[in-house]
Amino acid sequence: MTESDSAGLDPAARGRLRLLTHGAIIAIIGLLSGFGFVFAILEAYTVWPVSIDVDAAIPGSERGWRVAHVAGVMNGLMMMIAGLALPHIRATRRAQAWIVWGMVYTGWGNTVFFHCANLSNNRGLSAGMTKYGEADWLGTVGYLVGASTIPFTITALALIGLAALRLSRQR
Repeated sequence: MTESDSAGLDPAARGRLRLLTHGAIIAIIGLLSGFGFVFAILEAYTVWPVSIDVDAAIPGSERGWRVAHVAGVMNGLMMMIAGLALPHIRATRRAQAWIVWGMVYTGWGNTVFFHCANLSNNRGLSAGMTKYGEADWLGTVGYLVGASTIPFTITALALIGLAALRLSRQR
């Protein structure tokens, strides 16, 4: 598709493509976070046959990198699936806009959350003290951004489900 072709797309098609684009980028970030997971497991910066001997601690934890890796891929795929589902559920333009922007915010917000949480003192579970420790700026940012995605995620998924339910009852 050329630049001039994309200008002729209707807003719904652009929204679907936006979800596919952002979803793919977020899934790639999740895949790349797998390197952090490997480094944390091995406690070294190494991917066979290359090994870099660095006298520095691997930031984050094995658990944190696993979550950033798996959740990143899952969030990206969730966004892409939502984009692929949109033309089949016949949601209203307003609902489609909520779905698209809600999922984009969810994907990026969760990406920020999982990486900040992995590198924070308290796993990003609060802007204050938790059983894991005192909040630092990464934990606070992770918590505020991650928690703010919740209503957007629920709303976007509920709109998809309701539109699909309405369509299934019409047939």
